[in-house]
Amino acid sequence: MQAELNYIYEIYRTGSFSQAARNLYLTQPTLSIAIKKVEQAIGMPLFDRSQQPLTLTEAGRIYIARIAEIRQIEENTARELDDLRQMDAGELRIGGTQYFNSYVLPDVLQDYQAQYPAVHLTLREDNANRIDQWLLDGETDINFRSAPVEEERFTSQAVCADHLLLAVPRAHVPEDAIAQGLSWQEVAAHRFLQDDCSVQALSDFHETPFLLLTESNQLRTRALAICAENGFSPQVRFCVEQLETAWHMARHGLGATFVTEFMIAEGQDDRLLYYKVPSPHAVRHFHAILRKNSYVSHKMKCFIALVQKRSPVAGAPSTDAEQHG
Repeated sequence: MQAELNYIYEIYRTGSFSQAARNLYLTQPTLSIAIKKVEQAIGMPLFDRSQQPLTLTEAGRIYIARIAEIRQIEENTARELDDLRQMDAGELRIGGTQYFNSYVLPDVLQDYQAQYPAVHLTLREDNANRIDQWLLDGETDINFRSAPVEEERFTSQAVCADHLLLAVPRAHVPEDAIAQGLSWQEVAAHRFLQDDCSVQALSDFHETPFLLLTESNQLRTRALAICAENGFSPQVRFCVEQLETAWHMARHGLGATFVTEFMIAEGQDDRLLYYKVPSPHAVRHFHAILRKNSYVSHKMKCFIALVQKRSPVAGAPSTDAEQHG
């Protein structure tokens, strides 16, 4: 019966008998016969074969829901037993978005490997939707990303906050705003989170050329909201697809841009001054994402704890913009 359950799930996952057969190393007739036997036993079809890709019938949806429960129980049991056998060994599979993997995880991975050298770490990277599917399919153990999750399928735990600051080339800084600017060293030390950190009115930069992201990016939405809060519309010089592009262009003096604390600390660039942005739009929270009801192993707890030490979970409450990262 276990084999048939795996067959049914693979057809559901791929939406195709032929692709499922290839993945299972079976011939398509063999797979079709196996599914037909199950359907004859229950007296109803599991798949609507009139549509491509295949869709589930009502009976099929019930089967898949129960298969998912069985797979969850099996995985939780394996993790619990693995914890008993080798609490500080085994494998841990991490999924993350490009930004998180680039700017948050490197130090965490290094520290974790130093503390738990017997644990084999694997790292995968893609957009939020793709890594979520990996988690559902059991291909990753923990994911890290910024957007909230579907509570029916996932649980999440806030692990760190990421703040936007306004990065301005020194040549574009008004003379009376120079003293309020922060160095990259001060940003890395989280000076901007301290209550006595002075705040420059961002409206003083209303004549400064700005570098923004394209309209499809939520960081652009955040940037425009921050400017609106400060009573001005930015003079947009260039629109680019990637935050790293805007960041590098700002470093070469082409304009001001909103950039994250992690990038500033990593870039270590003295050509720019950085300004605190006291706005909920400037705070983005990252979460550890787990499958709902999954067992959280000792290895996973230790990894999450190290991520939490990477940056304080601090700042103003996030806005609805965080729903899209």
